Amino acid sequence: MKYTCPHCGEKTFTPLQKALAGSYRSIGKPCPNCGKKCCNGMGSIYFDSIISVIAFVLIMVLYMQSDSSNKIQSTVLMAVIIAVSFVLSFLFRMFFGKLVEPIRRMQ
Repeated sequence: MKYTCPHCGEKTFTPLQKALAGSYRSIGKPCPNCGKKCCNGMGSIYFDSIISVIAFVLIMVLYMQSDSSNKIQSTVLMAVIIAVSFVLSFLFRMFFGKLVEPIRRMQ
């Protein structure tokens, strides 16, 4: 399964390359075929924002409801929530959305 470069129109990006291309504001990753930079579109930013807000709310609720007897368990659960949010964002960039030209250009 490969994804299409927005510049040359060829299917050159693997899912891992697409996930590591960054968001719309990053400098992007070069296409293996044409060499022009590509990144994930605005859908990636929207999804990351939604997941971050959900993770923040879950962590705040967990923090407010924890007592002194289970601080270790709640801390571990908070770390798991943060890790899951990063993994979900990575998987979304890997398999969904489309590649676009970045708005940031490096000379």
